Amino acid sequence: MILPSSKFKFGSEIQQPCQQNIIGVGQFTIVHKLSPKIVRKVPSDQSYFYSARAVEIEGHVYGHLGKHKRIARCIGWGDDFVDLRYECNGDLETYLRKAHLTRYAKYRIARQAVEAVAFIHGKDVFHSDLSACQFLGSDAIVMENATHFLPRDEDAPNTIRSDLFALGSTVYEILLGKKPYEGMDDEEIQRLFSDKVFPTLNEIGDQQWRCIVQKCWMCEYDCAEDILKDMPSVPCSRRILTKIQYTISNGNPGHSNYRKGTR
Repeated sequence: MILPSSKFKFGSEIQQPCQQNIIGVGQFTIVHKLSPKIVRKVPSDQSYFYSARAVEIEGHVYGHLGKHKRIARCIGWGDDFVDLRYECNGDLETYLRKAHLTRYAKYRIARQAVEAVAFIHGKDVFHSDLSACQFLGSDAIVMENATHFLPRDEDAPNTIRSDLFALGSTVYEILLGKKPYEGMDDEEIQRLFSDKVFPTLNEIGDQQWRCIVQKCWMCEYDCAEDILKDMPSVPCSRRILTKIQYTISNGNPGHSNYRKGTR
């Protein structure tokens, strides 16, 4: 068992997990908000092997990755829980749908998503569940032990390329604010992508970004670092950063982080 970091300031008293502080329920875990700064993920069913195992593995993954600006901050973990820093801006999927970002702000977020994947792959970790709901409003990624993100086959083995395929769909979602083939059922999406029938990319304004998404879907990248090499430069002016901060503070993207995509 790894205890919470002594360097982390907890603020108010930490509650115990209870029905009243549940903020997310998924297939494998339940998420409790223990304090204004901490959430705890626990198995949704202690008697179910995969539920308990998912939480245990997630904790070990965070321990292996260590602290990084693109990874959700893990406060501590044990055999049956993972404590993470609470991010009041919610998950990225919710944020993108409610915020009004410039295209340059979206390019910046997309680049950060690729940087996160490049980092975990450099640590020999496959995410296997990439989508915008796995990223937080703090530009960090949530690590989970699950394999469900369509349009890849959930029974297929996890590989770098399967992650990069899903990363292409994540970039698409970041730039356009919607999932590929949104509104279709999962089986139909699976069939279209298996047949290499991809959504049109004309709505993505920049040709280089269109090319990046297409190459992810066509499995033409060997690693996330290659995607970073293909990316156009993204202006990071004070005006763009101010716009993002203003939207976070005034756009009220919600506080239901960890709600979607929770396994």
